Amino acid sequence: KYDGVNAPSMVADIYSGSDNSDPGDLTVFNNELYFRASDATYGRELWKYDGTNAPSMVADIFSGSLSSDPADLTVFNNELYFRAYDGTNGYELWKYDGVNAPSLVADINSGISSSYPSELTVFNNELYFQAYGGTNGYELWKYDGLNAPSMVADIRAGFGGSSPYDLTVFNNELYFEADDGTNGDELWKYDGVNAPSMVADIYSGSDNSDPGDLTVFNNELYFRAYDGTNGYELWRYSQQTTITYS
Repeated sequence: KYDGVNAPSMVADIYSGSDNSDPGDLTVFNNELYFRASDATYGRELWKYDGTNAPSMVADIFSGSLSSDPADLTVFNNELYFRAYDGTNGYELWKYDGVNAPSLVADINSGISSSYPSELTVFNNELYFQAYGGTNGYELWKYDGLNAPSMVADIRAGFGGSSPYDLTVFNNELYFEADDGTNGDELWKYDGVNAPSMVADIYSGSDNSDPGDLTVFNNELYFRAYDGTNGYELWRYSQQTTITYS
């Protein structure tokens, strides 16, 4: 940790000695810092730190020395959501309320197979993410906190999947990179009601502009993209004008 004045200091040697606990996905929840980390006994699990006492493991989700490997920690509806593996259901969506043991939200890809949810993003009071449903490939999914998670749209029909990535909220819409099987990886958006739509075919045809690192700045959406002429460069979108090369 670093207080802005004194030299940075190690909070704790979670994996004692020269081995690494490799903490990651640091996320604030309930006034505590949550993260994934490894120790010599339980593998890579969910940990927390209250700022005073030693960091502690929240739960051994995959019992024993094997890892549940929690990732994509995201706060939604006063609970902590993440992807994890329990050895039975594959990598699926989990949650933790800060009191009771972490629990599986849904086995989206039934059985030991994984839906591998990722890119967890809160939009329109729902939790959106990319997941593999088994027959539709990786597509955009959502969860309202009550009903079972559901696929938003089969953007690329069949097993191929559109692989939505870099989910980012901008001007009350959800933006992301996706491949519909015709236009390549391009910039898409979803307003929460109508079907997702492609914003622009930046690299015309079936080639990929591969927009990435979507970031909102000064009421515009900035990202990296490739148009076939200028290489990968900085682009922006204001929602009131066409996409422009910055």
